Amino acid sequence: MDQVKYSIIPKPQRYLSKEGSFTITSNTPVLCVPEFLEAAKLISNYLKTNENTNKDQAIKLNKDANIPAEGYSLKINNEYVLITASDHKGAFYGAITLKTMIMQSKTKGGKAVLKGCDIYDYPRFSYRGLMLDSSRHFFAVDDIKSLLDQMAFCKLNKFHWHLSDDQGYRIESEIYPLLNEISSKRKYEFLSCKYPPLSSVCKNDGEEYVHYYTKAQIREIVRYAGALNIDVVPEIDIPGHTSAILAAYPNLSCNHEKVEVSSTAGIHSNALCPSNEEVYSFLQNLFDEICALFPYKYIHLGGDEAQKAFKKWEDECELCKKDMEENSIDNGKEYQSLFMNRIKDILKKKNKICILWNDGLSSKTDNDFVCQYWTHSNPLFINKETEKRDFILSPTSNFYFDMSYAHLPLKKAYSFNESKFGFKDDKSILGLECELWTEWICDKDELDFSVYPRIYALSECAWTKEKYKNYKDFYIRLDFYKLYLKSKNINYSNLEKKKIGVKNISPYHLGKLGNEYNYNEKLRQAKEL
Repeated sequence: MDQVKYSIIPKPQRYLSKEGSFTITSNTPVLCVPEFLEAAKLISNYLKTNENTNKDQAIKLNKDANIPAEGYSLKINNEYVLITASDHKGAFYGAITLKTMIMQSKTKGGKAVLKGCDIYDYPRFSYRGLMLDSSRHFFAVDDIKSLLDQMAFCKLNKFHWHLSDDQGYRIESEIYPLLNEISSKRKYEFLSCKYPPLSSVCKNDGEEYVHYYTKAQIREIVRYAGALNIDVVPEIDIPGHTSAILAAYPNLSCNHEKVEVSSTAGIHSNALCPSNEEVYSFLQNLFDEICALFPYKYIHLGGDEAQKAFKKWEDECELCKKDMEENSIDNGKEYQSLFMNRIKDILKKKNKICILWNDGLSSKTDNDFVCQYWTHSNPLFINKETEKRDFILSPTSNFYFDMSYAHLPLKKAYSFNESKFGFKDDKSILGLECELWTEWICDKDELDFSVYPRIYALSECAWTKEKYKNYKDFYIRLDFYKLYLKSKNINYSNLEKKKIGVKNISPYHLGKLGNEYNYNEKLRQAKEL
């Protein structure tokens, strides 16, 4: 494979330099087949193409059914620029690549000269995602749109939106108004934490925190994402991580105990009661409301970190104990699977495919769940599960971008290889996703600091074949993207590497300037630096 002459991330599968060049001006027409109109607009809007133009030399977008899904061909010579794709998504990604090349081309007198080339490109994985946690901290619609813009620019196509957790429920509900009156409100903005070394600096602080997205706002984000060829995958985490829901509806827990929306990070014991029929009626009605907002086929049910509820189900709740006995189940983990299978069947009738975090799986989990791998599992278990179901890979070691650069530097994100986690081939892998949990990410500047530039490492891992990846080459290409981020006033991080000789480094970000390297100040002070 020839060295890519332009800085393109993710790296194309094939790039051949060719003789010749093509000069683009505001008079260069953009011609396309009807189904590629949106991709053509992406180019013409950037170029501000005039209406009355010479059509002899043009940028053309044509259809070719032989090109892989979401893939494209881009040819540049003396006579034309030609993007060919089999679907509108491939045409869109071809247009993104062309726009990136135009941005880097030498300009003179309002003209940009593109070097001749022959690119043939398509994604390694169909699922290329980013998860944003809006439960722990809320982000405005415009901030999310900014994030979606940058996702599209590096060819990511799934926005996993974490909207319900112990610290808040963030979707407007008309059928269960207490989810907004109570569940969308907590006492403090900033969270306390028992996890050392964060416990010394992370205290309850700030004013009462009240936020949720209206249905109109959610529809706007879904529409905006769709125009960028990004599907929105909502997550409602159950049966654990439900303190916020139970604060409004305590009758859905085993003991009906009144709890508060949590202002503390970490794993909580509050959980839904699998033996309570009211839980299933509540969730069926709630998912009716949620599914009407999110048209994409996938929905995420969480299922992670429910282990603190197992004792309640196994030893304390008489109804759960009876239910487990009747179903020949002797432990909470398998009982959780029984619960998740039933919710999955409800959603299957709505034509939804359900996703679970991998620690929510057991031998009783139905095969039609997609598994999202995030935490270590026995490779033998993984090998067995890959025969049953599809996987999305988000290992903490590579793609948890709430982790500090001290713990997860850029190179480590780029070094992802599925074989390290027991996956022998791509057959069961839908794709990759980075995670942005927001216990310690409180505003857009901090979010940007966490995302950029590591999002480009995730992008290349998800799109480009492993044999074409090269970190030194990637790092050179990254220079253009840093300039681009700077032009957009995006607070990207320069803390790309581990610092040698620094002790007691926080595992998580503290502030928007990388204060994890000096966490011995209060979180509030760190935010103000």
